[in-house]
Amino acid sequence: MTYLLLAILTSSIIFILFKFFESYRIDIIQALTINYLVATLCGYFSAPERITMQQAMDKPWMLYAAISGFLLIATFFVYAISTQKVGIAITSVSGKMSVIIPVLFGFLMFHEVATWMRIAGIMVALLAFYLTLKRTSAQKAQSRFLILPILLFVGNGFNDSIFNISQELYIKNDFTNYLTVAFFISFCIGIVVLLSSVIVKKQKVFLRSIIAGVILGLLNWFSTYFFLVGMSLFDVSVFVPVFNVSIVTISALVGTIFYKEKLSTINIIGIVLAIVSIVLIAGWA
Repeated sequence: MTYLLLAILTSSIIFILFKFFESYRIDIIQALTINYLVATLCGYFSAPERITMQQAMDKPWMLYAAISGFLLIATFFVYAISTQKVGIAITSVSGKMSVIIPVLFGFLMFHEVATWMRIAGIMVALLAFYLTLKRTSAQKAQSRFLILPILLFVGNGFNDSIFNISQELYIKNDFTNYLTVAFFISFCIGIVVLLSSVIVKKQKVFLRSIIAGVILGLLNWFSTYFFLVGMSLFDVSVFVPVFNVSIVTISALVGTIFYKEKLSTINIIGIVLAIVSIVLIAGWA
């Protein structure tokens, strides 16, 4: 239970931290780049058997890790912007509703059983996604930013699918090295973008952004670590839905209570349906 609570806590804090980025004028690219450097180092030094980049290139999962690395930094960037522009609640729902994409991949690629409950969960999830994003006339100012949670939904879903495919076919017990390589590739992409901004646009590097990146990197790694350890101690069918439902609920409450995010009745119904869909997709009776 401890690891479940720690996974929920660290993951929830990440959403809240993105809100602080806006308040304290944190440069997102700088913070994300340092974040992936810290996460890479945490992964490398905690791996049971450390590997070099040359050894990683020979791994059958290397291509998948490269794709994951690109999707990780891209979706994390969208997470940050979406949290600031659309809100914690809607962003968290979009991220967690993306679970339907790997579920569909499981049906198509690995011939997993498409039970009536999972099919119903997917249908409810699509309805929840629509209702959560639906804007009232008072929320029209946010409408131009709705592409962000949609991109997050697609990007996060495909990233989870890539990981599930590589786990099923290649990774097995080599997950820490896989994740470390993916984080390193994310860092390489980030440093290229950051250096181009510094050299071409004369962008200054701020100490506050570096500190924010270190904090984010530690949270990023430990949320992943706690999640993986927790899954090894619980049935996945219990752990994952409890984790996802908790993140959606906490994010909605924090956004509404502390950041005064305005949710219409339709949006609230969408969030409730999102929780229901997670339970259905997990196959709970």
